[in-house]
Amino acid sequence: MESFPTSKRTDERFPILAHVKFRLVSSPDGSKPEPELHNGNNVIWNISRTGLFLATKNYAEIKSIVEIEFPLDDMNATLRGEAEVVRANHLNNPNQGKYEYGLRFTKMDDDSKAILDKFITLIDRKK
Repeated sequence: MESFPTSKRTDERFPILAHVKFRLVSSPDGSKPEPELHNGNNVIWNISRTGLFLATKNYAEIKSIVEIEFPLDDMNATLRGEAEVVRANHLNNPNQGKYEYGLRFTKMDDDSKAILDKFITLIDRKK
């Protein structure tokens, strides 16, 4: 899996509604890695070439690394990779039991990167 640059957000975000599976890989608070991907109630609200915005019932610390997997139905494909929690909002939806996170992709195989790039290009052309 190839690494992504560590710079701040530079790519335009695009709205998307997709359910994502994920698992905690590592956390600065020392939480144990989760053994497998889980569904929970995890939804992606927007995406870019370098990251995504996630709403979930699962708590995560900033700098945590998560493994993610989600479908891009328009592409008939599933993206897989790893992302770092770079922003967290633990207060926006407390009555819904959800947290919001900005994730930056850190690892993704070449096939997933190509699919994501094609998907973003298609969305961008529709604007």
